[in-house]
Amino acid sequence: MGIGYCLINKTKQEMISYCHLPASTAKELTGNSVTSAITTWYLIKNSGDEIGFVPDQYREDDWPYKDITWKHIKNYNDLTDSIIHELIEMKILVDNGIEIFDKNEPDIYIRLLKNVW
Repeated sequence: MGIGYCLINKTKQEMISYCHLPASTAKELTGNSVTSAITTWYLIKNSGDEIGFVPDQYREDDWPYKDITWKHIKNYNDLTDSIIHELIEMKILVDNGIEIFDKNEPDIYIRLLKNVW
């Protein structure tokens, strides 16, 4: 499994975690039409902010910021669900529910979103 990424907005202390979505690596985030729509929409709406991708694990050798770590980012507001909601209202995404992988662990699921634009 490759390195997963989160999008962070250092200016506004916000993040997109892509939690419960079927993509996290650079290739998956780029190739998946849902996560591409989420990322593009967020970047357009926050143009001018200091925004970047950080690996899902803190490793000094590939960490893009010198003044923040995961300790700081964990306190950022995760906007993944609110961006999805906006895109559903704009009829770019459709929500087809969730797929739970183990009924004994209902918190482990994937959202069944589709880009219909």
